[in-house]
Amino acid sequence: MADQNVKAPRRTRTGRLRAFDRARWMKMSKYTVSGLASIIAGLIVVILGILLYTASYYQAGFLIGGFGVIIVIIGIVRLLIGFINPAIPEDLTPLEIREDNTTDEAEAVDDNTIA
Repeated sequence: MADQNVKAPRRTRTGRLRAFDRARWMKMSKYTVSGLASIIAGLIVVILGILLYTASYYQAGFLIGGFGVIIVIIGIVRLLIGFINPAIPEDLTPLEIREDNTTDEAEAVDDNTIA
């Protein structure tokens, strides 16, 4: 009950900027590395598909090459997610603490009743 009136400590502007920069760096490093890895893996699959397409297994090569192209597109999207960032922390919507008093107002619902 006493915990409901406790407010979260507010961060200073420099603290918010540091937290924002750290989150941006973590997002960029995660998505950039995985995007580059999937692009490289997709290119290897495409090359394998091209080799099979020129051999007597042309249907399998076409299918494998198509999967490789899809993997490359996924890698490009992940790379773009890693590079696109908001300009400043104020561009982000602030997190608000909601006060839910639904436990006091909640009613017991009987599953056997028909509405």
